[in-house]
Amino acid sequence: MKKLINVLLVDDHKSTIDAYSNLLNQYEITNPNYTIKVLTAACCDSTIKIINNMHHNNKEVIDVSLIDMRLPKSKNGNYSSGEDLCLLLKKMFPKIKIIIITGHYETLILSNVLQNVNPDAMLLKGDIQREIIFDALTKVLNNKPYYSISVLNLLRKKISSNIIIEPIDKLMLYELWKGTKTKDLVYYLPLSIGAIEKRKRNLRLKFNTNPKDDNMLIKLILEKGFL
Repeated sequence: MKKLINVLLVDDHKSTIDAYSNLLNQYEITNPNYTIKVLTAACCDSTIKIINNMHHNNKEVIDVSLIDMRLPKSKNGNYSSGEDLCLLLKKMFPKIKIIIITGHYETLILSNVLQNVNPDAMLLKGDIQREIIFDALTKVLNNKPYYSISVLNLLRKKISSNIIIEPIDKLMLYELWKGTKTKDLVYYLPLSIGAIEKRKRNLRLKFNTNPKDDNMLIKLILEKGFL
């Protein structure tokens, strides 16, 4: 008897969703033991709707999710990224297999996602090829982790520098990258607004960036591989 696998695809680009769906159809053809049902979502709100509908139907679960990290925020502001959705998925469906596919090649982002989500597989969007997707699916369905060579190479990357960025500053930068406003950082960091602004000023001095442009600061630090 074929095993039904419910796969949730989450990405805000229709062409990407179509590509994933096509690969899943091919995977089903080459793996006759599985019947794959594909569900798709393009933002946090549509993903939450699917999760709630599936969760309320006790006979159905989401078995696998291929999910992008950068997604439109939910209308209520409670979910601002694929990372937030991954945590919700794992809470609602404890046995789910999470495959993260991201277009962000910065070691800070990859490291934080690995630590916070602990996905079953992680790929870069540049890895999206039939063989890699097939290998990742096969591994996670057999309870084995999968990290693409591109991801492993980035995580092994070591940059020698005299500049040291403290863990609290890394967390601050990561929240800013996710879109958290400076005034809201006090809810994520054990710092006052004054201390946060001081840390940002010190980082701008270290990297010689525009004193009023947080985005430029984050971009420069990520590009140089300091995080």
